[in-house]
Amino acid sequence: MIMEVGSQWYNRIASEISGYQITLGSKDAKKYRLDQILRIAKRVDEFSSICAECQAYQSEISQMVRELNLITQMPDREKLKKHLQAVVKLTEHLKKAHNLVDKGHYTGLGIGIGLAIGGGIGAALGAVLDSPGAGIGIGAGLGLLIGTLLDKKARNEGKVI
Repeated sequence: MIMEVGSQWYNRIASEISGYQITLGSKDAKKYRLDQILRIAKRVDEFSSICAECQAYQSEISQMVRELNLITQMPDREKLKKHLQAVVKLTEHLKKAHNLVDKGHYTGLGIGIGLAIGGGIGAALGAVLDSPGAGIGIGAGLGLLIGTLLDKKARNEGKVI
């Protein structure tokens, strides 16, 4: 893993998470959302100079990372649930207070809208062309294209967690 330049706090968090990623393996790293915690920590670090909540979240993230050792050594559903709820809470703060989006946000949204619109178009075309599935495919394709472009734009603007 390449270490990014950030505050001392962020570099310490990144180092600890990197250690867990190596020892736990990819399946457990995904289970504990280590990549997401790292991205959240980076964004919280960036906003901590202008956001009091992000400043407070730094200590919460530090506590989460410290508790990872206990959670991974002695798996407990309740502790894992609490850990994942904290990740969601931090993500929601970044979305609401700083107008950030998750990776792939617009792609998923575009496909959903495309399928809905494509279904309507497919129903109309189905009566005429005897091919109701065509509209759904076209709608999903257009939704995917538009969503991917919007995700790329958000990434270029630094709006992705």
